Formats: sequence, C-alpha cells, structure tokens
Amino acid sequence: MNLLIDCGNSSIKLAISDGFLIEEVHSIDYTNLSLFKSNLKKKISLLNKYNSISMVYVVSVNKEINLILEGILKIVLKKIIPKFLQKRSFRNFKTKYKKPSTLGLDRFYNCLGGNFLHPKSNLIIVDMGTATTIDVVNKKLFHLGGIIIPGALTAHSALIKNTSMIKEEEVVLGSKLIGESTIECLSSGFINGQAKMIDGLVQEVISSSRVKFKVLITGGLSNIFLDSFENYEYQSSLVLNGILNYINK
Repeated sequence: MNLLIDCGNSSIKLAISDGFLIEEVHSIDYTNLSLFKSNLKKKISLLNKYNSISMVYVVSVNKEINLILEGILKIVLKKIIPKFLQKRSFRNFKTKYKKPSTLGLDRFYNCLGGNFLHPKSNLIIVDMGTATTIDVVNKKLFHLGGIIIPGALTAHSALIKNTSMIKEEEVVLGSKLIGESTIECLSSGFINGQAKMIDGLVQEVISSSRVKFKVLITGGLSNIFLDSFENYEYQSSLVLNGILNYINK
C-alpha cells in the first residue's frame, strides 16, 4: 500500500491508497508543533500497522514541516525512502505560465487531481487555505491560468491586526448578511464577503468563456463554506488525487 501525504501551509493530510483509490483522509494541523509531532508519529504508525506501507509519496509547500516529516518517517518506516514530488511536469500537462516552475506545487497537483477525477471536464478549482487560489484547467490538462487572493483567515487576521478600534472577536458561522454588532458584522464579512468574492470571480470566468466548467472546491477552510457553494463539488484533498494520477501515469 502507498502512503500519500499533502503538506500544506497550515496542516498535513495523509491517506492510504492501493494505487487506484484513496481511503479515508486524515488531517493534522500545525497549531501546536509538539502535539503535531506526537500525533503525526502515532497516525503513521497506526496506518502502517494495518496497511503494510511499501511506498511514500509527498507533495509539500512547507519546508519546516518537511524536516519534521522526514525525521518521523525515518523512525516509523525505517526501510522506506519517501519520494518528494517536486517537478511540475506530467504527461500532457501544459500551462500558460511563462515560467512553469513558479506555479505552486499544490496548484499543479490540484490540477492533476481534478483531471484524475473528471478527465472529461473543464475545471475551475477553488482551493481555500492560507491563500485562496482559483485555477482554470481544460479537459486536455491545459492550465489556462488562475487567481490568488488572501485566504479567509489571513484576511480576517490582517483586519484585526491593522484596525485599532476592532478587537479580536470569535467568528460566528452563519448566513446572516447584515450584522447588528461588531462580531456579527465581522462574521458576515468572513463568510459572506469571502463567498461572494470567490463566486463572483468564478462566475466571471464562466461567463467570459465559451465552454462549460465543473467547479471543484478543496482546501482546509472549504468545508465551513460549503453552504455558500452548493453548486460546487467538494473534495477533501485534490492534491492527494493528483499524487494518485502521478502514480498511475
């Protein structure tokens, strides 16, 4: 069995695969590094115990976590050398980027993952994490470009940090548009502001094109916005599916 690992900016996702299907996705965040190390070691040990891992594939955009991950893998999976996937080249993948090496590795594997799941569809891929990225890729795996905006939490934190009259408040998840207190106004901006901005950009891409698109949404924050994106297809980790695409082809 293969262990697939996606190291993002704020969390790590792991899944076991037989090479064709991905089993349950496990996620561990980096909030407390000491606890993270302990939980990661336990999780990999448990996955190995029940699945006899023979190979490890890693896509990472977090250099600090790479060192921690390598150390834990060396302890738990002694004889297995993990394969860190770093190149942005794949069979018929092409991009409009003049310098393909500057396309985010996670975005590249999002495209591969989307194409693996929907090989006959043109895709708009929304990834909500530390940054929110929107990528457009057609059914021939030609990356037409994308959009990068501050992630929901990143924007919210910047607002709190740079506005002296607004103190840090808890976000209340809900659909209420017009707030009647500072916390309700901030919460509406967090949920409705992000949702309207993202969907507005997505709809602009669709209306400016002559082809149909399937919209996929993924990333660490996406699950709390699903009520706002009922027409989008949720995927817990397109990067892991992208690794699966890589392994198969």
